This record gives sequence, structure tokens and C-alpha cells, in this order.
Amino acid sequence: MILALLALLFHWAAESTRRLQAQPLLLTKMAAATRTVRCFEAIRQYRMGSGKAYDRENDPEGSGLVGEEFTLTTTDRGVLEAKLTSINPNFAALFVDYFHRLRLRPGDPVAIAMTGSFPALNIAAVVAAEEMRLAPLPITSVGASMWGANDPDFTWLDMEALLYRQGLIHTRSIGASLGGSNDRGRGLSPRGRSLLRAAIDRNGVPLVDERTLDASIALRVQMFDKLAEPRGVRAYVNIGGSSASIGTRLNGALISPGINESLPPYNWSQRGALHSYARRGVPIIHVLRIETIAEENGFPLAPEVVPAVGEGGIFHQMRYDLRIVVPVFVVFLLFCFGVLRSRHRAARLAMELWTVPQNDSAPPAKEKLAEGNREVG
Repeated sequence: MILALLALLFHWAAESTRRLQAQPLLLTKMAAATRTVRCFEAIRQYRMGSGKAYDRENDPEGSGLVGEEFTLTTTDRGVLEAKLTSINPNFAALFVDYFHRLRLRPGDPVAIAMTGSFPALNIAAVVAAEEMRLAPLPITSVGASMWGANDPDFTWLDMEALLYRQGLIHTRSIGASLGGSNDRGRGLSPRGRSLLRAAIDRNGVPLVDERTLDASIALRVQMFDKLAEPRGVRAYVNIGGSSASIGTRLNGALISPGINESLPPYNWSQRGALHSYARRGVPIIHVLRIETIAEENGFPLAPEVVPAVGEGGIFHQMRYDLRIVVPVFVVFLLFCFGVLRSRHRAARLAMELWTVPQNDSAPPAKEKLAEGNREVG
């Protein structure tokens, strides 16, 4: 009973020290998330002014960042819930957190493999890199999976150009491919591939159009390395499932979401640009299993409205004052140890009581029992 009361008292003492504590780079995270909201709003306003209707059921916020299920430039299957989950400005703060944990410094080049599948995450990554004064180097696979930026008239490159013209971002893609299978739009109709090439051409982005996937990967690495001189690429960010970046869809599932200091030593069936940098020891930020990343960081899944800036554990976390919690814990352990030691000694004396022969030289049983009781006391 005494131990139980002490435990309650010590628990109350520990809980009284619980405080909401700001996470590192809080102001930078807030700035990145706030600018991302402005980017989302710019795209929403543009879509509303274009006269092109959007689906309120599949894009309840009317963000303009959710496309259609099937279009001529849809390259692969996609999950609507993942796309809705990605439309969260606090992902920009998460990218800031990733870059901070990798100890990146201002001016460090960061290679970013983008796709049209997750335009909101593309925005978040670029804004976060710019807020930390890094040097983002994006290459885009323009094709998009279901519910992504799969409108042939308003691809990710068009969104990027719009934000750049309005001064909301200061980075443009250094190259663009068709995306899809083999990074050449395989699986699309000739009309679909033509629309993607037109999007790349009207936005003035250099076309990555190699005959084989390996050649496309090699060219991407060459472009990243050339623009990253003299420091070299300090981190590689993969957003989505571009074949030129991760190799195959299976590879995307085998790589842990978030930061990867190294990759598992699998016998990869097809290596992408990501693997090339991993072999050099460059850390990888893999952003593909969006729901998993969201749950780990306290972000809502497929929210009906765009979450407010500042939501999630990357901004604030509950902390205890270890100067009080640790001593209290140690004292309670000592009390527990004392009680258990007394019980052990009492049990040992009781065993001696029943095993010692009852003769004239042995102490009376009542005296032995009294001695045991005194030990327990």
C-alpha cells in the first residue's frame, strides 16, 4: 500500500513537469509551411479562374492539386487518399526537419527527383530547401499517376512555372522526361506522349529523352553532378515512383520512407539514380508511402480541408523535465529494492525455521518466528 501511494505521488510529480517544447528550427518550419500555403492558394486561384471545373467530391477543398482518374497523360495507378494526404503544407516543415537532421548547410546542392503524381510534395520540397538556403536541383518526370497533375494543359511543369512567375518559388526544373514506364511514356498513347512533350516545350525545360532507361538514369546523374559542383550532391530526395529515380515499383516498397543513410544490400532488379547516389554514401530522403509518413508525424490522412500550419509533432512535442523525473524514478526503484530485499530475507528465515531440527539447542519456534517478523518489519 505504501509503495502504491508513493508510486502515485511520484507519478504526479513527474507529470507536473510535462511541458510543450518547440522542436528545432521552429521558425524556419513555420515559414516553409506558410509559403507552401500561399503556393497552394495560387494554384487554386488559377484553376478557379481558368473556367475548368474540378471535382468537389474527389477534391473537397477545391485545391486544384488533385487531377482526374484517367486522362491521356495518366501513366500509372494511384490512390486518391494518398494524394489528398499529401496536400498538407506541414510537409514543407517535415522536409526542413529532414534537411536539418542530415546537417545540410546553406548552399549545399540537393538533387530532387519529382513526378507529376505529387505536385503538393514537389512544392513542399522546393520551398523547404529554399527556406534553408540550400541549392535545390529538381528533375521532373512530367507524367502523373491517377489523381495527380495529369491535366495535359496544367501539368506539374505548368504549376511550377506559375509559382515561379509569381515569385513564390525561385527554382525551376533543370530537366524533364515523359515519365511512366522506361521514363519514356511507355503505356501512353502517341497522343498522350505528344501532350507531355508539348508541356515540356512550352515551359522551356530541357528534355531528357534517352533511348533506354539506363541511359536516362545516367543522364540524370550527369546533370545533377554538373550543377552540384564543386560541393557535389549532399542529399537525394525522391518524390513518387519515377522509374528513372527508384528503378522499379518494388524498389519503392523496399526502401524505408523518410531518411535512409544507406540502402539494404538487396539484389536490386533495376537500379535508378537513387541507387547511384546511395553507393556514394549520399543520404536518401524517400517520400513515397505517404500515409505511413503522415501517421509517423501526426498528420491527418485524407483530410477534408487543408490542415492548418503548425499541426504535427515536428513543430512541438511534449517533454518531461529529466532533472526531476530521473531522481524520482531512482528513489522509487530504491524503495522497491528495499521491500523486495526484506521479503527475500523473511522468506529465507522462514525456510530455516522449518528445516532446523527441533532439539534443546535450537531456538524455540516462537522466537524464530518473532525474529522473522522483525526482519519483515
